Amino acid sequence: MYRLLFLPLCALLTVLASCTPDGGSASGGTTIRVQLAQAGGLSANLDRITIGGEKEMLKSTSIDQAGNFSFSFPQALGDGLYQIRVGAQKATFALEAADSEVDITGELASFSNYDVEVSGSEAATETVRTMQQLQQLGELAEFQSLVDEIKNPYTAAFVTFNALLRAGEQALPIHEAVLERLPKDADSYTTYSTYITQLKQQLAFQKAQQLIKPGQPAPDLELPGPDGEMVSLADLKGQVVLLDFWAAWCGPCRRENPNVVKVYERYKDRGFTIYSVSLDGVRPEQAARFTPEELAEATENQRQKWVDAIAQDGLSWPHHGSELKFWGGEASAKYGVQAIPATFLIDRDGNIAEIGLRGAASIEQALQGLL
Repeated sequence: MYRLLFLPLCALLTVLASCTPDGGSASGGTTIRVQLAQAGGLSANLDRITIGGEKEMLKSTSIDQAGNFSFSFPQALGDGLYQIRVGAQKATFALEAADSEVDITGELASFSNYDVEVSGSEAATETVRTMQQLQQLGELAEFQSLVDEIKNPYTAAFVTFNALLRAGEQALPIHEAVLERLPKDADSYTTYSTYITQLKQQLAFQKAQQLIKPGQPAPDLELPGPDGEMVSLADLKGQVVLLDFWAAWCGPCRRENPNVVKVYERYKDRGFTIYSVSLDGVRPEQAARFTPEELAEATENQRQKWVDAIAQDGLSWPHHGSELKFWGGEASAKYGVQAIPATFLIDRDGNIAEIGLRGAASIEQALQGLL
C-alpha cells in the first residue's frame, strides 16, 4: 500500500488571508479573533509565509488570562499564507475575500490537531475539515480526491506541497495540477514552481544513472539552436559525435574549448562532428519571478552571451543547442550532468562509447578507435 509521507503537523499549520477590491469590510481591514483555553499569559505571533515555510512576522500580541487574543489590520491582508504561533503550537486557516472577521475557538493542547471551532469563514472551515481528513488517508488516490475538492488554491497548494514533499514521481502530476491553480504572481507559486523543476531534474538524474553508460543508446536531444531552429542529436546518427555540455559563463569550459576545436578541425572530414549543449540561460528561481516581458528580455541577453561565446571560441561546427534555462533544462538532467564541461562520445550507431573525455589527446585517442 502506498502511504502518504506527511511532514509533522506543526509544519503544516498556517493562516491564509485574502483581500478584496473594497477591502472586505466597512473599515477595509482584517480581524482574526482567537480564544484558546490554557493559553493565558502566553504570547501569539502572526507570520506571512510561503508554502515552503519562509516567514515574515507581521504582528505579535499577548494573550489574556482567559486565552483571548486577536490580530487586527486597518487594511485587508493580501492573498497568501499566514501562520499563527502560540508557543510550540501552530495552526492554519484559509480566508477568502469577504472574510473580514473570523473567530476561532479551541484549546491550546489540541490546536495543532485542528480541534477548533471556526465562524465567519467558509474557507477557514474548509481548512479545518481538510486537515482533519488528512489523518485518515493512506492511498495516493484518496489524497488526490481530497485535493480536487478543496476550493481555496492556497490551501490545496500548501497541503499538497507538504504532504507529498517526498512522495516522488507518483505525486508529480498532482503537484503540477495544484501549481496551475495558484496565482502566478504569488510567492508560493515561485516556491512551488522551483520545487517541481528540481523534482523533475532529480528524477531524470536517477534514470540517467541507469541509462547513461558506455554501450547504452544515447538519449536523443532536440534543442533550439541560436537562430531558434531545432537541432536534433538523432539526425547525426551515422557519424561519430562528441556531445559536449558547456556554457559561456563556465571558465573551465572556455579553457577546454581550444582542445575541442583542435580535434574537430583534424577529424571533421572523416565522419566526426560535435553537438554542443549550452547551459546558458535564466535560473529557474529567477524565471518564476519575472513577468513574461522580463523573462523574454533576460533570455535574449543570455542567448546573446551564448552566441558571442561561440564566435569568440571559434566553435565552427553547426550543431549548437540550448534550452536557455541554466541548470533547469531537461538535457543536462537526461544525461545526468552535474558539472561542466561534460562530454559523451557517441559512436556511428548512436551508442555511448566514452564518458568524460578531457583534453585533445584523450579525445583523439578515443576517437581514432571509432573512426
